[in-house]
Parts: sequence; structure tokens; C-alpha cells
Amino acid sequence: MLLSQKLAGFSKGKADKLRKAMGKKKKDVLDSLKDSFINGAVANGHPKEVLEKIWKDWEAFAKYAFNKSHATCYAWVSYQTAWLKAHYPSEFQASNLTQNISNMEEMKEIMADCRKAGISVLSPDVNESEAQFSVNSKGDIRFGLGGLKGFGENVVSAIIAERESSGAYTDLYDFIERTGAVVGRKPLETLVCSGALDSFGLRRCQFFLPGRSGDLFIDELVRYATLFRNDVMDSSSSLFGDVEELKPVRPEPPMVPADMDDTLESLQKEKEYVGMYLSAHPLDRYRFEIERFAIPVSRIDAFIDECGRTGKSMKLNVAGIVTDLKTMTTKSGSPGARVVVEDFSGNYEFALFGKEYQSFYPMLKLHEQIFIEGEIAPRYRLSPEEQAAGKKPTFSFKLKSVSLLGIVAESLIKSVEFTLDTALLNAGFRKDLISMLKEYKGNTRLEIRLIDKSSGYRIGFFSKKFSVRACQDLFNEAERLGMRVDVINK
Repeated sequence: MLLSQKLAGFSKGKADKLRKAMGKKKKDVLDSLKDSFINGAVANGHPKEVLEKIWKDWEAFAKYAFNKSHATCYAWVSYQTAWLKAHYPSEFQASNLTQNISNMEEMKEIMADCRKAGISVLSPDVNESEAQFSVNSKGDIRFGLGGLKGFGENVVSAIIAERESSGAYTDLYDFIERTGAVVGRKPLETLVCSGALDSFGLRRCQFFLPGRSGDLFIDELVRYATLFRNDVMDSSSSLFGDVEELKPVRPEPPMVPADMDDTLESLQKEKEYVGMYLSAHPLDRYRFEIERFAIPVSRIDAFIDECGRTGKSMKLNVAGIVTDLKTMTTKSGSPGARVVVEDFSGNYEFALFGKEYQSFYPMLKLHEQIFIEGEIAPRYRLSPEEQAAGKKPTFSFKLKSVSLLGIVAESLIKSVEFTLDTALLNAGFRKDLISMLKEYKGNTRLEIRLIDKSSGYRIGFFSKKFSVRACQDLFNEAERLGMRVDVINK
């Protein structure tokens, strides 16, 4: 206001009109005052080029303007927020997660920030979780029971109130006996699948295996909860209430078959009830392949934009798990599909039509872990007339090949090198090494490099007896034995 008065001779009323136009972002009013300001200031002897610069700065300021009182408040809140994040990082992120509990994409970004800061976000637990996200004594964030999908507030409150009044639940049966009045079949299934009962020592699959009665163990538990509750009520009025033989019998958990691997199914259920993977990720076993040979799917759009700016194509690989797969029919009647692939960074939807659909759709299955070789290229070739008019092509990601993620390492890695100090060579090390090589037997060549640190002598040779299956578990085990691991790509 003051500048417009001093430079261009604006009246107080006109200067206030300029202020309101800036504050309310009324560009039409602002534009109508420009000539008046420039002409008035030129008449007062000020150079026009300087005035144009001042007006341009005012226009930019008007797009996002605060008065000093607002700016001071925002600065103070920003300082408080930064201080809390620096000094109470777990508590800060727990509050952040609670505030965004209905926004799954935002929660994933916050959890990625937690991982970078070394903060663990743990699965829900009936003995530690509160209704919202909370921080335990170790500084880890515990998922809140109120964040579980389809889990009623009354059930959450009852579990927490019982724990606070009578102490932690000692085992599964103690939990069932104390909360059976409110935890029915559906809430119990939610607790099992989300991992909230993992601390009791049973595998999640055991709840869905037949018990002695032939019914599922989870159904036996629900029935036992009802019998136990009735027995407690009857005991107060029955002459035989304390007779052990008349009390309901606790159902025994079924044995898990030795060859049963329920890891993937358990994680899929966990994501269904929690909204994300917490205890582990289906892709954890392929972390090496994903980090070495693929880009995060969250960066695909950025690379598409880059190709649009440069006008050049780009070859890219991505890897992940198929989380959604839907077929469709185009307007022309041709079949197509939309495939959602998720990795550690997020998910991306690929559209398959024409040759891509015919070539790759038969290879895609829900929950399949896949490796995609592709290229960001123009959707279609521009005509000479479009090129002459300066039109730029539109780029998209096109699939070139799809393969199982489990075989990628062996197809892309030429050899694996283990480097070790000769001081490690003894009978115990040799036994552990051979055991490891037998466990991870595969088709990738193995090279051993020996170093004698005392003499500086080095020798390397390829193993004739052992080839290995290149994977992160092998590399971790080799490093645990004291060897350095190097991977040579083809």
C-alpha cells in the first residue's frame, strides 16, 4: 500500500483496493490497476523498466501472499513441527500415521520415511496396541487396533479396557476367556490375519486348519468362548460349579503339515485387514533382484515425463507382485487388460492392448511375482504434417517381456564371486561353506578368490563342483561367514 502511494501517488482508498486485489487473488482487478500504477510512477520520475519489475514481483507475491502476522504463525508452527520430528521422531510419526489413517497412500509415504529414519512400524498386538498408533518402550511404533479394517470401536475399547484392568493376556486361551463376550468370529479372524495374536506363538494358518472336532480351530475357539462364559455364569448358582470334569475343555491347536508354506497367503490376508504389509513383504526374498535390476514403479511417471521433454525413448525394467488383474473390451471389440504391479515403493497400473495383450496376458496371474522388461516410447508415430507443425509425441511404458522374478538373477548374472582371507580356512569354515553351497545350489557360476593378507598373494578359481542360486539369502549367509560378495552381470 505504502509503495503504491509513494511511487505512483495512489490515494489511500486506491492503495487499499490494490491490497485487497492481492489478498483475494483477484487478477482482473490487479490487471486494471497496472496502467494506473505505471503511468503515475513514470509521471513522478521513476524509470519504467524498474516499475515493470516491481509490478511483476507484486503479481508473483499476490499468487501466494501472507501478511506478517500470518507468516509469523506459520513460521512458528513449522519450527515446532521440525523440533518435534527431530527430538521425538517416533511420537511425531505415530501421530502423523494416526492423522492419515484413512489415506493409505499417504501412510505408505510416512512409513517409508520411518524406515529411512530407522523407526520400525510393528504389526498390531493385543498386548501392546492402543486404539491409535502408539510408541512402545523401545521407540518402535505399534499399529493401532482402531486402524484394522472392519474392526468395531466397541471391540477395540473392550480389549484395551480388559488389558488395563486385569493385566496383559498371558496366552491365547486367557485372551479368549477374558474377551470372548465381544470378540466373535469376525473380529477374531481380523486379529489373527492382521498379526495381532502372533505373540501367543501360534502360526496364523493354524487357526484355519481343522481341529479335533473336524471344525476349523478358529471356530472351536469361538465355541469354547461361549461355553466358558456360560460356565462362569452357571458356577455362581450351581452346586457343582467347581467340579473340573464339568468345565469346558480348551481346544488344542492343530499341527501344521511339515511341507506347508503359508507365508504368502498370510501376507495377503494381512494386507487385506491392515491395508498394507507390516510383518514382512512378499518381495523381501527378491530385494536383491529388485534393487539391482529394476527401478521403483513410483518413478515410472517421472521417466515418462523426462522422455516427453527430451523426445527420446528409454529402456527400463520393473519388478513386483501382481495385486490386481482385470480384463476389458475396447470400443472396437478387442480384448484388453489392466494390471496393477506393486513393489516396495508403491504400485503402477499397466494397460495391455493388441499384441501386448496377446503376448503377456496369459503369463500374468494374481499375486504372481514378475519381472518386466520394457521401454518408454511414443504411443504412435507422428505424421510428417504433425512433425512439421512441431507437435511432440506422447510417451508411454510398453512391455517387451515378462518373466518370473524368481529366475531373473540366474538369467542376468554371469557369476558370483566370494572373496575370503586364507586365515578363515579351517575345518569348521569348510564345513559351513559346503553346507551353504549345497543349500543354495543353482546354475550360476561361482568364483572363489583367496587373499593371504600377510604375503599379499591372491588367487582366484571357478568352482567345478558347485554352481549357486544367486539370491539375497545366499549373499547374507556368505557375508555372515566372513566373505565379501561380488556379482558380475552378463
